[in-house]
Amino acid sequence: MNTPRIPIVAVEFTKTIPQPSVLNETSSSSINTRDSFIIQCLSIYALILIIVGTAGNLLTIIVLLRRNLRRLVTIRYLVVVSICDTISLYGWNLNSFYKFNISSNNANLEEISLIHCRLISFMTFVSLQLSSWCLTAVSLDRALNLYWLHWKQSFGKLKYTKFYITILTLICIGLNSHILFLNGYQTSLGNIKCYSTRDNPGYIYPQWERVHLAVYNLCPFAIMCICNTYIIVVTVRSSRAQIESTPPIVQRKNIERYRQLTALLIIVTFAFVLLTLPACIYFVFFRHNLESKTERTRRYMIQISLNSVQFTSHAINFFLYCFSAKSFLNELHDMFKEIVTYCQGDDDDWTFNDIRPNNEQQYHESTLEHQRTDQEREMHMKHYKFNFFPEFQSATEHQSTWN
Repeated sequence: MNTPRIPIVAVEFTKTIPQPSVLNETSSSSINTRDSFIIQCLSIYALILIIVGTAGNLLTIIVLLRRNLRRLVTIRYLVVVSICDTISLYGWNLNSFYKFNISSNNANLEEISLIHCRLISFMTFVSLQLSSWCLTAVSLDRALNLYWLHWKQSFGKLKYTKFYITILTLICIGLNSHILFLNGYQTSLGNIKCYSTRDNPGYIYPQWERVHLAVYNLCPFAIMCICNTYIIVVTVRSSRAQIESTPPIVQRKNIERYRQLTALLIIVTFAFVLLTLPACIYFVFFRHNLESKTERTRRYMIQISLNSVQFTSHAINFFLYCFSAKSFLNELHDMFKEIVTYCQGDDDDWTFNDIRPNNEQQYHESTLEHQRTDQEREMHMKHYKFNFFPEFQSATEHQSTWN
């Protein structure tokens, strides 16, 4: 018996398998989109840093120049730090916003002209280095006050501070002066090529950036660490030695003050180093190598991320001072209180507050009926207070020391 043969119909199901090149292009497009979004957000953050940093640094300068603070040597250096931090925000940080939000072809701000190239780079290098060395001078001055008892009376007077600041400024300007004459050139097509010369493409990155790393970060950090460690050890020993002999109220005030000072030095120093070191290391050791190995969008994302972290250090000092220095916060509060009083039209109160003597109100009330008590307390404090820091001296002693 023959079995009927049933015809078999072959149905072919076809599915398009993407080629590896297509997969790579899709993945690369997705990564570029993500990186571009991150770049866009960080470029807006750069603008926020400029606004917040400028306002904070200007407010810091105003507070530090008030009567009760401006007579201190430390304050003079911190004023210069605030000025330099403000200037530095308008260099590479502003370029990040311009490049990814204003420029149609992602051009750098320095590429507008040769003058832009040289002035922006020179201004940024000088302001960053001067800022770090003025912070270093604060720690060095305080350490010398402890190590050499005659430092304050001989070389640490207020009138000498302007000379030290001038010397530091001239050194930073002289060290970077070659940038004004050598940095950048104009190509045959009329384009500006910044951070290089015709004969040396690595003129700034990585060659000069290595010098900048040592001057801006490594050397100041080493000096600040040594000085701050010495300050902490000496102040801790001195406070322990006075615990038994100092009355409880005065003891608490002294301990609170040295803790504030120590906290301020530690916070400002380590915030500066931790936020600025990664960008310096990248531009010295990795940027040149990644130019040929990394896609441009990814490279832009890395650079703007590190720049954002670096310039955060130069925009947040106002908040660090408010957090760690009670005297700064008190002066800020008094300043706003005086402004409110003046706006309300109470000129008498404004005049009184503006000419009030140096502030010892943290310890007592300055009223006529308490004048005798105040004088007795001041004489009592002279015997027990820490003598090696100006913040622990009375208004009368400040005047004799500053002059």
